[in-house]
Amino acid sequence: MDFRLTARQQELKGTARRLTDLVMKYEEDCEENNGLPPQAHDAIRVAVLDSGLQAVNMPAEWGGAGLSIFEQAVVQQELGRLTGALWDMVWRPANALRFCTPEQRERFLVPVIRGERRDCYAVTEPEAGSDPQNLSTTATRTSGGHWSLDGEKWFVTVGDHADFLIVLAAAGDERAPTLFLVDKDTPGVEMTRVPRFMHTFVYEHPEFTFTDVRVPDGAVLGGIGEGYDITRSWFTEERLMIAARTIGAAERALELAREWAVERRQ
Repeated sequence: MDFRLTARQQELKGTARRLTDLVMKYEEDCEENNGLPPQAHDAIRVAVLDSGLQAVNMPAEWGGAGLSIFEQAVVQQELGRLTGALWDMVWRPANALRFCTPEQRERFLVPVIRGERRDCYAVTEPEAGSDPQNLSTTATRTSGGHWSLDGEKWFVTVGDHADFLIVLAAAGDERAPTLFLVDKDTPGVEMTRVPRFMHTFVYEHPEFTFTDVRVPDGAVLGGIGEGYDITRSWFTEERLMIAARTIGAAERALELAREWAVERRQ
């Protein structure tokens, strides 16, 4: 079996390395200031669009790069060389957004692909951890074809920067696990706390509360009761990309350690 990259994969690797090298210039600023100013976000957004590596996990006909899972991993391996989680500035919409209706796609997904909006995934809760089957957040039917969301979510990565959330809640009397698309400025949505961590991350992992947050039937993503299956698929894909990035991080760490060891004088 030949494990060498194809010409296409080598090209993607080179493009991702060039983008990585460009973003790498922002590492010290991110480390010293625990994040980057708006002008840096704007400059990197332009660079991502110029590279063609925006939304690598979304079809080209929607404006994404349309890469396979392996091709995405090739790109993520290069991006993993970045410290401060700057790789997250090369946006990959949550694959859950593939389940958008045409109307939802135009309102939520297409602007994310263009870098005009940003999504975040609200799953973890104080008592649920990474097991979404212990959901406390509820969605209750109300009059006029609406739902009322109530609950609390923790570790909502990119929640400080995103302008809408994908919220997993137990819907109706059946407590059917269901995803909802919720604009962050909807009344009742509150970012209550931004915990401090031992790492530097260009984005934050805030906590949110939802208090009688009214959303229409059109906010349901993928159908009532499909939230677990969609979320499991998201976890699977995201963890594959985490694995790819750790390889890139290890490669850069080895290179830096070797350079230091070779040049060191004692």
